Amino acid sequence: MKKIIFISLFFLLTKINAQQDFILYHMPSIPQITQVDPASFPDSKFDIGLPIISSVYGSIFNTGFSIGDIFYQNADGIMMPDVDNAIAKMSSENFFILNGSTDLIFVGFKKEDNFFSFNVTEKLDFTFNYPKDLIVLALEGNGNNLLGKRASLDGLGFDFTHWREYAVHWVHDVHHKFSYGARLKYLYGMENFATDVSYMGIETDQNSHALKFDMAFDFRTSGLPKVMIDGDIPAIGGLDTKDSSAMQQSGFSPGYINNYLFNRKNNGLAIDLGFNYHVSDKLLLEASVLDLGFINWNSYTANSKLEAWDYEYDGIDNPISIFGGGSSVDFLKGVLEDSIEEDLKNNYSYSNESYRTALRTKIYASMEYIVDHNNFVSLSLYSSFVRGIWRRGMGLAYNYHLGNFLSATASYSIYNRSYSNVGFGVSVNLGPVEIYCLTDNFLAFGTLNPRDNFISNSSNSINIDTKKVRNGQIHFGLNLTFGREKKEKPVDDGDEKVVKSPSSDKNNKDKDSLTKEKKSSSKKTKKKKNTRKGELKTKVEQSAPKSSTVRKVSRKL
Repeated sequence: MKKIIFISLFFLLTKINAQQDFILYHMPSIPQITQVDPASFPDSKFDIGLPIISSVYGSIFNTGFSIGDIFYQNADGIMMPDVDNAIAKMSSENFFILNGSTDLIFVGFKKEDNFFSFNVTEKLDFTFNYPKDLIVLALEGNGNNLLGKRASLDGLGFDFTHWREYAVHWVHDVHHKFSYGARLKYLYGMENFATDVSYMGIETDQNSHALKFDMAFDFRTSGLPKVMIDGDIPAIGGLDTKDSSAMQQSGFSPGYINNYLFNRKNNGLAIDLGFNYHVSDKLLLEASVLDLGFINWNSYTANSKLEAWDYEYDGIDNPISIFGGGSSVDFLKGVLEDSIEEDLKNNYSYSNESYRTALRTKIYASMEYIVDHNNFVSLSLYSSFVRGIWRRGMGLAYNYHLGNFLSATASYSIYNRSYSNVGFGVSVNLGPVEIYCLTDNFLAFGTLNPRDNFISNSSNSINIDTKKVRNGQIHFGLNLTFGREKKEKPVDDGDEKVVKSPSSDKNNKDKDSLTKEKKSSSKKTKKKKNTRKGELKTKVEQSAPKSSTVRKVSRKL
């Protein structure tokens, strides 16, 4: 019975997404901004992302409790566990999530009013979903608080997806007024765990202590080794590890790495869409929809399904007749396990059919106020559609530019039942080399310092950075950028400085400024001479604000 229950618990999965990148969404100096805002223009003409290190993303999320909920400091300054407090902080359904990604290839370039890019990205998602009753059941058993109640283990399990993404991206600028972009992605699935049905309950009668079980799951895998129950019942995975040819073909045997990397038949498509619009010189609206798509899983698939199953155990009617005859406890245990196992087999099925999973669609929306040439303030909303439910987040960010040398952003965000997320990001340009590091919650890094927080902390409280932190995230990389547009210096209020309007170029040569200056000198049309910075007053029908505050819908070079 333990084997069956354990495997059943192992199978129960759910899908919950928590990945977001608030800081990156407000860092236009970084070419990878197009991965969350497809309508954004990077600041440079040509970008090369170094393999693996150009974009490294990792995140960890726990909605159930924070570090400060688990531990408290006693009178002697020793950190002690506080399980009751941690349980009290949990909701009925909680999840722990790990996300990771890295760019294997990234190349991008501008051409007039367009920006093109190509990237190959390796992505990984892992989710463990744990109901509150699971923790209570493990610590207190089925008595006490659970006596007479159904211990709900609905949704218990984990979800895992590993895939590679080949993406082609294009964004077009229309007169610096608005821009729109799209990224078409081919998806190459590596491994997957997925489920559509997942529930289990255990109820203990308050008087008789009889046990009632109810369970159902629909579990699917791809690219995983086969696991057997009692040596003859296939449970998970479609890859037979005893078949040497299959192991070689799948790439799990030594020397067959190429088969692992390129011999999967799990194909899919997805698209990202974005749109940015300058309502005025001071206000920019942005919106993007990411990961509209799916993956078809065909390689080494397995489908494990348990139809709705109910079982009740109300004890032994005549224990004397069993034990009095010399039967051992082990014998009785075996009889009970065989009975339950046989009952489960009647409702359990296993097949190797292909299946499809949808990507976890994400939506960003932002309103940005342009204070001046170097300062921007924005409010962003984030939402992810998971199993028919929109899971939302919100962030407030401030972005500062120091010429082309430095770009920095600070943010505060709310997501995953966490209200202590203070983010910071910085991008530094050293010639063609761009180095950046971003995090949506730098307070989480305090939890990585056990000496200060748990060992040598002589104070009577936990450091503030560990008390309420539920999430941690980091994104860093190194790019080569060329032809970065020079940032104009702020001007005094008395200066009359106007940048070129693309709409006026078409009809009036004498209204050119900035980059068209040299070309117009060869024509006979008489006009006023401008400098690169547009220091002389030029009449235009439509212009950008002073100090060139147009940001993400970038100026032409």
